[in-house]
Amino acid sequence: MTTLSLKKGAVLVTLGFLLSACGHPLDTGPQAEDIAIEFFDRLYNQRDLEGALDLTAVEYRPVLERYGSITAIGRYLYSMNYEQVTIEADSQGVQLYRDQSDTARLQLSFSGIQDKRRVETLRNVVMVREDGEWRLARVLDGRW
Repeated sequence: MTTLSLKKGAVLVTLGFLLSACGHPLDTGPQAEDIAIEFFDRLYNQRDLEGALDLTAVEYRPVLERYGSITAIGRYLYSMNYEQVTIEADSQGVQLYRDQSDTARLQLSFSGIQDKRRVETLRNVVMVREDGEWRLARVLDGRW
């Protein structure tokens, strides 16, 4: 085999990988960080528990439902209560969690008002893909 043939083969393999990645489900629809931000926005700013539950993984939903209210979830599960909050995803982006393509870990920053004081905190969350859509699976820094 000649050097030219090896180079052509390497280029074809590289192009094949690039083209196959274009159609991967990771590239379509809302990204994991968008869903994570939307979950906490619904919970804290919109005060919409049902809307937030719609963005959770099947296994995590009963954990939240057990608390029964947004106030209880914020206070006891996440140790975070806000009157109004701004949520942003870490600029480092999403990292695959434990080398699983349908599970991602990301860091969110929260900046808001609690008892007339500005409070800022960080939380790491795990997102999973269920039926092709990202869902919040757990908050790592919380109790559960």
